Amino acid sequence: MKGNHFITRRWFGTFALATMSTLILGSCATDGFDEDESFVRDVTNTQLLSPSADDITITASTDGSKTVISWNIVDGAGGYNCHVLNVTDPDNPVVVKDTLMDNNTFAVTREEDANYSFSIRTLGDEKLGNTTAEDSTVVTFSTFSPSYTTIPAGTNLTEYFAQNAIPDSSDIVTYDLEGGAEYTLSDFIDFGAHKVMLRCQNKANKAKVIMASETAGIRTAAAMTLKNLYLDYSASSEPVISLSKDAPASILNLLGGTGGYYIIKDGAIYVNNCEIEGVNNKFMYDNNVKYCLENFLMDNSVVHFTTNTTSIESQAYFYYKAGFIKTLTIKNSSLYNTGSSSVKYVIQYNNSGRASRAGYDATEPQGINFLNNTFYNLGISGGQFCNYSAFVGQSNTTFDVEANIFVKCCVGGGGIARRILGQKAASSYKSGATFALNTYWADGAAETGVESYDDSGKILTTDPALVNPDAGNLTPQGAEQLSYKTGDPRWLTAE
Repeated sequence: MKGNHFITRRWFGTFALATMSTLILGSCATDGFDEDESFVRDVTNTQLLSPSADDITITASTDGSKTVISWNIVDGAGGYNCHVLNVTDPDNPVVVKDTLMDNNTFAVTREEDANYSFSIRTLGDEKLGNTTAEDSTVVTFSTFSPSYTTIPAGTNLTEYFAQNAIPDSSDIVTYDLEGGAEYTLSDFIDFGAHKVMLRCQNKANKAKVIMASETAGIRTAAAMTLKNLYLDYSASSEPVISLSKDAPASILNLLGGTGGYYIIKDGAIYVNNCEIEGVNNKFMYDNNVKYCLENFLMDNSVVHFTTNTTSIESQAYFYYKAGFIKTLTIKNSSLYNTGSSSVKYVIQYNNSGRASRAGYDATEPQGINFLNNTFYNLGISGGQFCNYSAFVGQSNTTFDVEANIFVKCCVGGGGIARRILGQKAASSYKSGATFALNTYWADGAAETGVESYDDSGKILTTDPALVNPDAGNLTPQGAEQLSYKTGDPRWLTAE
């Protein structure tokens, strides 16, 4: 097998001349081989054909980690020449599997949000006088979730959603934006109770969405995904994401509680592979409505704050004035500020917000996860960094803080780990507080006294030496950070 390398365009051009068909990836088959299948030997002296597209089945394994490909056996065959390509970037197809098969099924790793092609050619059997098929059969498949529609390049999205109602659906409704195309928002858009995904299928050439006024931004009261987008907030004074001012009555006390919380569940607010530029205000705000967001997840993204005032309400980037986020996870991402001011908090929730008060069982986990991130120049004004007093000391509160690089954060605030833990020792959290391989570089020196809170014994205490963070280059040059591969992986030089 040739693993994960680029093939030449010449080879791909020849490859692509074969018969083309399209299959949609299913979701319910199991991985494995059918040991009862065998080659049939009663076909002789025949020019064989490759399996037809209709005879090829492509499904996902039960756990979703593999794609299982199988086909009907061709009588008299000596084997099959099989190729699987990742063609998400059609100019640079990547070989996933290139193999000769003597059975009729195999599995390959299933990557999320990717386009693939599978080629199969039946091989002859000299002993039976059967010759190899003249042509391969090629089928294409995708792991992208289905799209509702593609919005044309150049569209004002505020006008588009005002004129085109989002269909009612219990599933997420996916709107695709064209790769490399530019879109605008002339005012905020509010998805309300609709689950919406704004997505570009081209990961390498993101769609660009420009906030074209001070009031431009994105609001929702339901699960929402932003994926493979470049979002420019330079002209906006709005938070990147706000929760709707008019909360849907259908989600009030949704879990049977009496705390008066509007519960956003059955999915997350998810920011994946996005570049968010010129953020002048908060990243997220609940609009002073008593929301409980079950999950927030940011992955593989960059957020550039340009904070030039301390008048941001409560001086917090993730600010839930009336409510809280039950589980917040940021991983493989960079959050940095190059403005002239810095707010006090990265995260601040209402001081009564906790899972049990929103109707969850008292054992339901709540917490904060920071994994492989780079943070620069955040939470300096007063140095608080995190404030969620109703989480502090609770037996169901969890923390997972690993392989992060914190530079010029929480300066003068008594320590990042201390603030994340709510000034409690890690050992006081019965559900777990995991720390490992974090760098706490305050302002030209390592933080002191960190061991009282980050008790992992695995603190990196040397300068990460970010190349030029004020210009947006967060590449670490520190030997320890490079050795342990900490911080946002995008800044690590490929080996």
